[in-house]
Formats: sequence, structure tokens, C-alpha cells
Amino acid sequence: MILASHKLATQHGALASTGILSLKPGSTNTVPGFVQFSLDIRAPENETVDKTEAACKSAFSALAAGQDVLDIQSGCTPSSRQCTVDWRTDFVSPASHFHDDCISCVQAAGQDLCGSGSGEAEAGEMRGRDIGSWGKLMTSGAGHDSVYANKHCPTSMVFVPCRDGVSHNPSEYSTPEQCADGANVLLGAVVRYDRLRGERGRESGP
Repeated sequence: MILASHKLATQHGALASTGILSLKPGSTNTVPGFVQFSLDIRAPENETVDKTEAACKSAFSALAAGQDVLDIQSGCTPSSRQCTVDWRTDFVSPASHFHDDCISCVQAAGQDLCGSGSGEAEAGEMRGRDIGSWGKLMTSGAGHDSVYANKHCPTSMVFVPCRDGVSHNPSEYSTPEQCADGANVLLGAVVRYDRLRGERGRESGP
């Protein structure tokens, strides 16, 4: 079922993660009679999450009934035993869409920091010194404070690269230079956004 969730999420352009597994009786040479696992489905659009969840529910029921789904059972030892599936939704976190102006200001600040020399250059055209993942548009599924700030004011986010891609972990580490890059991108974005607001204020008149 976990493998099916990964395949179905990929088909729908989503992500599926399982981080918690509880098995009983928990003996080395005993097939568990009870398994409970978490399933975290994330996508930029709520509709994508809903479709992926529906597909997972259907696939899980079929697998529990002994049917083959997505060729997952291929090459496995057949069994006449079946099981049942219970599904419980712990919480639903609606997708957040950050402000286009804020995103553009962050992109322009990052492009200038990379040495492209133009805030209008495409992210893929960045040149100059290598600063890791700057210029890469990212979809974050984490519940950052910005998700809630976004409900009240224009918001976007700046991510700093972590060593080996590990974050939210005691071994997380970003170099002082990477942190400085992040701070400079943030500063540049704020200045650009402030300038943008001023220009639009003058255009609208008193």
C-alpha cells in the first residue's frame, strides 16, 4: 500500500510520505496481524490532494482484497489471506498560494545576487557564482508561519540550502555564506517590493 501511494502520487503530480509505522505483534518471524501507518499527501493544489487520496483509498481496498494494483503484486508469493483497511483523516491543510509580486521580488533579488545582472532574467539563466538552489522555485508542504501571514498580507518565502539536503534535523547545517546569501536575497526582495508599492502609489494618484 505504501508503494502504491508513491506511484499514485507520482501519477497525479503529488507527493506521498509515510513516516510512522506500527506493527503487531512485532516478532521477527511473524507476519503482522495489525499494521498502522501514516500517509502524508501534499500538492500545490487542493484538488490534486483530493484526487490522490481517492486513488489511494481505492487502491488500498483492492490490495486488501488480494487484487493486484499497479503491478505491485508481480513476482510476490501468492496468498489466500486477506485483510481490511480503515482510513482516518487526522487533519487537512489547504494549499497556500503566495503573492505573485513577492515571488517576483525574491526571484529578481536572487538573480541579481547570482550575477545575472538583470532582474528580468529567467531563473534557469542565472550565471555567476554557484549559490546552490537559489533561483529554484520550490513548493513547500511544511506549516511555516508564512502560511498564516499569507492570509493577512502579501507573503513569500526564501529558502537557504542545507548540507546534503537535510533539514528539520539536528544535523541540519547551512554555511555562514549561504545564510548571508539568504539574508541578502531577503533584503533585496523587501527593497524591491517597497519600490514597487511606491511606483504603484504614484501611478494611482491621490
